Amino acid sequence: MPPIPPSTPKGDILAVDDQPDNLVLIAQTLKLHGYKVRKLLKGEHTFDAAQTSPPDLILLDIRMPNMNGFEVCKQLKSDPHTASIPVIFLSASGETLDKVEGFSVGGEDYITKPFDTAEMIARIEHHLRLERLKRELQRQNQQLQQEVAERQQAQQALQEINQTLEERVQRRTQELTHANQQLAHLGEQLQQSLRQEQTLNQLRSRLITTISHEYRTPLAVISSSIGILDTYFDRLTPDMRQMHINRIQGAIQRSVQMLENALFVNQLESGSLELVTAPVDLEGLVTAAIAALNQQTEPIPTLQVAIAPPPRPPLLDERLLQRILGNLLENAVKFSEPDTEICLQVHSSDHHITLQVADQGMGIPAADLDHVYDAFYRADNAENIPGVGLGLTIARDCIALLGGQLTLNSTLGQGTTAIATVPYHPSPDTPACAQALESR
Repeated sequence: MPPIPPSTPKGDILAVDDQPDNLVLIAQTLKLHGYKVRKLLKGEHTFDAAQTSPPDLILLDIRMPNMNGFEVCKQLKSDPHTASIPVIFLSASGETLDKVEGFSVGGEDYITKPFDTAEMIARIEHHLRLERLKRELQRQNQQLQQEVAERQQAQQALQEINQTLEERVQRRTQELTHANQQLAHLGEQLQQSLRQEQTLNQLRSRLITTISHEYRTPLAVISSSIGILDTYFDRLTPDMRQMHINRIQGAIQRSVQMLENALFVNQLESGSLELVTAPVDLEGLVTAAIAALNQQTEPIPTLQVAIAPPPRPPLLDERLLQRILGNLLENAVKFSEPDTEICLQVHSSDHHITLQVADQGMGIPAADLDHVYDAFYRADNAENIPGVGLGLTIARDCIALLGGQLTLNSTLGQGTTAIATVPYHPSPDTPACAQALESR
């Protein structure tokens, strides 16, 4: 009878192997023994995954395309954030030279395929136990050093108290008199300090939330690429150097976009955003949104566009309409493969504009559909895709501000269709209206 995994994982294991069958076997085996397992098919993604969410141990295949296990291990051990993570190499070869090289680049152990389950579990538990012991020893050393330092400080303070005791007794009468005079003033200052502390706590909480949710991933990408360029610059081909430069530029652009989104969400939440209605050129709006998508360095899916605007330009807030369309398109691109298709339809009834964006991407799990509008919420199947979960929040709030409605229809593994319905007023057919559109 196989072991029953505990309710709390015994450890977080990152398994890296270019063979899906091997990953499935490893994951099933480790999960039966109570471990949480994350799987990667490409060695070059290991460093980013370990930086973003450090595992307790890494099982690393040696023979992989693009970046083999030895190169991955060197990269991990060269960075202080990942250097302490134990690495166990997996290989179908039992060559002594492979084992020697594995240990020379910083690997902790070596398992030969096909592996024996009991041996693999024993080695993993052994190295996890060693790592826990090391951490406990470090913690105890730090605690001991802190206790020694505190005791030294206490002894020094005691000496100073003994030396100044007589002087303090003489000054005490004067201090008490002065304290009585200042009591009322101190009470007022205390109330003011409490109010300021509450304000600072709110600001600090908001700032920490923003930094944690919005900047961790792009900063990790920037740090990773800069580290690779700094360490391996002379060994990288021009294309690989340009790839990392593009990653840095893309991460900076995402950071700027996320900051703008966060500020925009703050405007929406605070109610400080005022509607400014004017005639909107829907075809021009769609053209600008598609042009912005085409500026991305990564390949994007094929866009199929169908526009049926109303007879006269609608009166709407163009900024909000740009945000709605831009975020719906960006979400569709982000969660779709480049070889798929995205369909954008813009049509109108007598008093409504409908924007429909349909993709053939990964879809949204049914359990997450009720939460996808929450700020910073990410669906379970989107954890490895860059983003902070503000796109649908912004789109939903902008549509609500315009008096409209956003509907999502999604099937896991087949795609998502977002339908935004926004009421509008036809612009008057006057020369002033035509002149306003021409100025755009």
